[in-house]
Amino acid sequence: MSAPSQNAEAKRHNPILPGATIGVLGSGQLGRMFALAARELGYRIVIYSPDNDTPAGQIGDQEFACPYEDLNQIRAFAEQVQVVTFEFENVPSASTAAAAEIVPVRPHGSVLHITQNRLREKTFLQTNGFPVTPFRRIRTRADLEHAVREMGLPAVLKPLTSVTTAKDKRS
Repeated sequence: MSAPSQNAEAKRHNPILPGATIGVLGSGQLGRMFALAARELGYRIVIYSPDNDTPAGQIGDQEFACPYEDLNQIRAFAEQVQVVTFEFENVPSASTAAAAEIVPVRPHGSVLHITQNRLREKTFLQTNGFPVTPFRRIRTRADLEHAVREMGLPAVLKPLTSVTTAKDKRS
């Protein structure tokens, strides 16, 4: 295990008490609300996002305005904090992995893999006993027809990929 990984592992079991600094990946309205609440509890806040002068950045003690893909800057950001969190699910998982080399990331960055895909998310929730609305994976017209027969209408389709029929190709 490398020295940064050992350092991050040692920090994983320590409580993050008021006075500590929390790093937030993302800088929108949810990040702002989180930062306001954390500051009231006595935490310092460092914000990281591709933009500057953001809603959360205006509240934070420091703001990194760098691309999420700049993993060296992510690591530099993580060096400034005791823990990293993220405000929304569109943060690249590579960014949380780079931060996790330095400090704990909570929730764990692997959560992003689940939440960045609605089918994976619903399947995970269902598999783990959480209530979800009925859903089916639709990849073909036959899948769609089968789901309508099983579940009825109305239905909501969220396309993952487009399905092209022979009739569509002639048009």
